[in-house]
Amino acid sequence: MKIVLTTYGSRGDVQPMLALALALQAAGQDVLLAGPPEKAAWARELDCPYVSIGSDVTDYIDGMQNAHSPASALRFIGLVRREIVYQLDTFPRLVAGADLVIGASLVFGLSTVAEMLSIPYRYVCFTPQLLPSRHHPFMAFKQQRFPHWYNRWTWWIEKTADRFNLGGLINRHRRQLGLPLVRDIWTHILGTRGIVASDEFVAPIPADARGSFTQTGYLHLQQPHRRLASLESFLGNGPPPVYAGFGSMPVRDQARNLSLIVEAARCAGRRVIISKFWSGTTPYDRADDVFFIRHYPHLKLFPRTSAIIHHGGAGTTASGIFSGVPQIIVPHILDQYYWGDRIQRAGLGPRPIWRTRLTKGRLARAIAQSTTDKRMHKKVQEASQTARRKDSLGLAVRTLLQAGVV
Repeated sequence: MKIVLTTYGSRGDVQPMLALALALQAAGQDVLLAGPPEKAAWARELDCPYVSIGSDVTDYIDGMQNAHSPASALRFIGLVRREIVYQLDTFPRLVAGADLVIGASLVFGLSTVAEMLSIPYRYVCFTPQLLPSRHHPFMAFKQQRFPHWYNRWTWWIEKTADRFNLGGLINRHRRQLGLPLVRDIWTHILGTRGIVASDEFVAPIPADARGSFTQTGYLHLQQPHRRLASLESFLGNGPPPVYAGFGSMPVRDQARNLSLIVEAARCAGRRVIISKFWSGTTPYDRADDVFFIRHYPHLKLFPRTSAIIHHGGAGTTASGIFSGVPQIIVPHILDQYYWGDRIQRAGLGPRPIWRTRLTKGRLARAIAQSTTDKRMHKKVQEASQTARRKDSLGLAVRTLLQAGVV
């Protein structure tokens, strides 16, 4: 079976689809993964057939001052619109002859192309928050614990706005193709039989979600172990440190948070490993209690830490659950607020600290709580055992192969 997987976004949008592509390939399928150009070399290192689509996402993110301002949101909408036009124009050639096409993340044009070519289509969600529901707001809204009427209102706002934004854009193309216009663009993109690749004991599919979705658990990519002598030395010279990394958030914003993170860890009496995505020196390069690391697999590092501080991306959150480590989530945008709330509700971390409210004192208190709360530590261990028992990739492969023959 020829299967084309498509994704667009940062590393967290590519990595689980890379894991899925490799699992489908191991099951004997003819697989092609399409994603942002800067991830091509990484995919080929893992022997995954890959084709580049769209513009460089990393360059786009690195050019931002921050991710949480209204100006950044408007720029992001512009990026999404440009990529949809690109997808609608180029995907017919990319997926021609495929037996199954799979979309994820910011691939919003594939469902129309699949309909045009009569190819079975599935969408992979990394968060249940993508599914319209009264149990959570549309991801552009930060508050997670407001009444059901508020959540329903946010989805009404989304549906109304998209008539003029994404829906209007896609419908103009559908009109040119002679396809019927779509009234609910979000339902059209998600389809009715997709996959929700998240851990149900932390973030279940809401009971009122439309369609028949299979919740597989997160699609972890097992990467080769890379022994780093300097890291081993740092880990061996004291108790497990905390980890801090804001993943795909703008590098300028990450660099601005450096002193705050180090001083908060010191206030809590903890050493810290910091994921460094920016170049240049720092005042802490020679500090005994600070270690900088780049591109090290989370599943290899997180189990050796006492807590992880991160932005709340679906992949980092799932890796924290799998590793059995408390999580301090500092959400910046979109579903990161949802994940911060879900982790707190599950007892796997303290109350999330919004990026706009991040202070040294708040972070120090969260570190202290995460590293000393025995009840939290018991819960994260139980969650880790539950996540490890599930064959998420196997379930996803079986579900998708059925889709390709139905």
